[in-house]
Amino acid sequence: MKYNIQLKRKNKMLRICFAAFLVAFLNISCKKGFLDAKPSKSLLVPTTLADFDALLDNTTIFNFSCGLNEITSDDFYTTDDGWLGWYLITEKNAYIYADDTYQGISIVSDWDTPYQQVFYSNVVLDGLNNLRDGTVSQSDYNRVKGEALFQRAFAFYNLSQMFCLPYNKSTAKSDLGIPLRLNSDVNIKSVRATIEETYTQIINDIKLAQTLLPVNSSYKTRPNKRASDGLLARIYLSMQDYRNAETSANNALSVNNYLLDFNTLDPASYNPFPQILPNSSNEVVFYSALLNYSFTSSPLSYVDPNLYRDYDDNDLRKSLFYVDNGSGLYNFKGSYGDGGYFFCGIANDELLLTKAEAGLRNGHADNALSDLNTLLLKRYKTGSFTNITTKEPNALLHIILKERRKELVGRGIRWSDLRRLNSDLAYAVTIYHTVQNITHTLAPMGKKYVFRIPDYEIKRSGIQQN
Repeated sequence: MKYNIQLKRKNKMLRICFAAFLVAFLNISCKKGFLDAKPSKSLLVPTTLADFDALLDNTTIFNFSCGLNEITSDDFYTTDDGWLGWYLITEKNAYIYADDTYQGISIVSDWDTPYQQVFYSNVVLDGLNNLRDGTVSQSDYNRVKGEALFQRAFAFYNLSQMFCLPYNKSTAKSDLGIPLRLNSDVNIKSVRATIEETYTQIINDIKLAQTLLPVNSSYKTRPNKRASDGLLARIYLSMQDYRNAETSANNALSVNNYLLDFNTLDPASYNPFPQILPNSSNEVVFYSALLNYSFTSSPLSYVDPNLYRDYDDNDLRKSLFYVDNGSGLYNFKGSYGDGGYFFCGIANDELLLTKAEAGLRNGHADNALSDLNTLLLKRYKTGSFTNITTKEPNALLHIILKERRKELVGRGIRWSDLRRLNSDLAYAVTIYHTVQNITHTLAPMGKKYVFRIPDYEIKRSGIQQN
């Protein structure tokens, strides 16, 4: 990734040492289940605060999130030629909801990458416990520890959205969660926690991180207190805990509620949005990108026609997000400038929509209406937007959810929204993907809303398969 901003600040020797540490570990994990990989004891182990800081600044490991869920959801589709042209069998199989997504391959990035993030976070957290008092500044120590906790929580959350059932309060204590690796000792046997234990660990990690992180960070790739509140808002919404979702979103926005005015952007440009990195977009709180699949860069991947038609002609997102390929089909340009990756981090537009939805569900219709209109005013052509006025709960919720999909397209969020909303018959969706004259269906609450754990992980660790 070309925006490796923080690593450039470290001296060359540290970069070489950590690269060797990473390569050696990945070579081992390709041959064995990732959770059981045994790094060589001869590798250089980071021991200083500067080492830990550099490890967390490795944006080629951190700042990436699961990507297969974008392929399986309903915002985009492809043609037969597009599907045949995809490079990886995993993305092809995910698109058609195949029973065997991986077909025996030994690397599944949507599983391995989050657990790499967990492993390195644990290396930092364990290492910090061995630092002698007085050898480092407390503020730097707190920041590094807070970043490691945040990154571990973010990784656990992304895994939970892929490899666990949707959160259900009545069954969370018995439903299977993910393996919660809480230290860097690879000799400890992996076991699957419950969903209740999984979400409790995630929330506890973030809440502790909040007490340690600064209000603002030097780079968008580094988390801060606002990012913690933003992640909490996303998690609580997925749990349908609307009281805490509203509070967390409001906390993040109370520090900075800046929204980019889309009237200042050039819709004729293929990259109309300002680059997020290192620090140019004030609307973005924390940077993360979807893992890159050929699906995301293929010229034969198109926005769902029904979604495209939902945009009003005066809605600037219609021309800023999409481009006509010349045949009446529309490619996605991306909602932020991020070097060709699909942005899936935390930003104020998501927080406003979360606050609006959660607020409405909590009985705060006036606030929800204000939040929604505040966002849309910056998304429509100047002078063309008329404030939404309805306070009827069902009608307003319908509008908020429609705007949520239109605003957050391509952000990796739709999958989690489908999972939680499918329990409501009014918003349940059946997804259809047609390839070579065969239509593949994902029904609401279907089993394919939970990805299978890679077979190599099951064989090596013995954890229970979905």
